[in-house]
Amino acid sequence: MTAAEDSSWGTPGTLRASDALPPSECWALASTRSTGRLGFFRDGLLDIFPVHYVVLDERIYFRTSADGIIATSDLGRAAFQVDQVNKETHSGWSILANGPVTRVEDPGLLTTLWGKAVEEPWAPGQRDLFFCLAPTQLRGLRVSTAH
Repeated sequence: MTAAEDSSWGTPGTLRASDALPPSECWALASTRSTGRLGFFRDGLLDIFPVHYVVLDERIYFRTSADGIIATSDLGRAAFQVDQVNKETHSGWSILANGPVTRVEDPGLLTTLWGKAVEEPWAPGQRDLFFCLAPTQLRGLRVSTAH
């Protein structure tokens, strides 16, 4: 489903205009940020955690701890959101990626990821496991004031 097919995603407010973003622009914008939110179900509840991430080859990578909530949860169906808001101009964008999250185990890919400039996670403790969200769905929306 694309943003254009999801009426609640692309419906602007009375004084707002919104435009669906193509995947290429979604990836370009997501690459400009370093902190997003990972959402998934755990024990019947929706959990959402901030994560530092990096985009590489149309995938989202982040680090976590081996014994933490993220690493020990079922991440077969997850969501990742990143956005940017400008309060002064009442504009911004939001990217939402859905798909499975898996642990990165490929040695070559791990070497590449460790070599990327990824911000240190805010949470305490050792965060030495990389995980990957490979989106099966990617939606983006730019919002601005209506002219």
